[in-house]
Amino acid sequence: MKKYFFFDIDGTLTTPLTADYPESTREAIRLLIRNGHFVSIATGRMQADAWEVAKTLGIPAVVSDGGNAVTIDGKILYDEGLPLSDCFQMLAETDEEKHPWAAAPYNRKYRITRTPLYLEKVKDRYYETKVDRDFDFRRVEAIHKIFVACTKAEVHEVPLHGLPHVWFSADTMLIEPVHKERGIMEIQKKFHIPDEDIVVFGDGMNDLTMFRKEWMTIAMGNAKPQLKAKARYITDRADEDGIYNACRHFGWI
Repeated sequence: MKKYFFFDIDGTLTTPLTADYPESTREAIRLLIRNGHFVSIATGRMQADAWEVAKTLGIPAVVSDGGNAVTIDGKILYDEGLPLSDCFQMLAETDEEKHPWAAAPYNRKYRITRTPLYLEKVKDRYYETKVDRDFDFRRVEAIHKIFVACTKAEVHEVPLHGLPHVWFSADTMLIEPVHKERGIMEIQKKFHIPDEDIVVFGDGMNDLTMFRKEWMTIAMGNAKPQLKAKARYITDRADEDGIYNACRHFGWI
């Protein structure tokens, strides 16, 4: 029976500390595809970033941008940004001296900030960061993500205007979509997939919405307790062959 698999990336396909793709995970994906199953990524990462991972692992489909984009066989079915009016309000009202921010207006790992304070306060360099004091966020056509120099204790100081957020790191709040289930449902509709044939793997808080009771939900051993509580099955850690072991346990490979 053909199943449709959706894998989170960080902490699920990759090991939590080293961010490597274990050989057992690569083998599980190869075997799933060889056995006729459909395999997709389901991630908060931007489409271009997620598609590079998919190509590395030989995965043909991607739900990215937290559900705001879907790619199948290299063709982008849709790719939407965050709601612009809410972003404009938030950025206009945020104290840039205390909580400098950077916005990602394009489908690539590139963000723009209006102050060098951002690079002083935020440690990560995963995205290329440009300082442009004249950057007018109101003139962009899309905003895919917003990074804010902020700790969890300071979150009440940032006017979110209903925008969803996760934690990129201890010093950075990340505004990004958190409805991966939307992208999965688009693929479900496209291929007329019964709920019982959908399998999702995850480990983090941004996986909560795709852990629906209608689907087979599998939490990694390194998953957050809230996700484990929603899972139908809990496998081993990502660095302990968790994906391979679960797929063997259920006879998918």
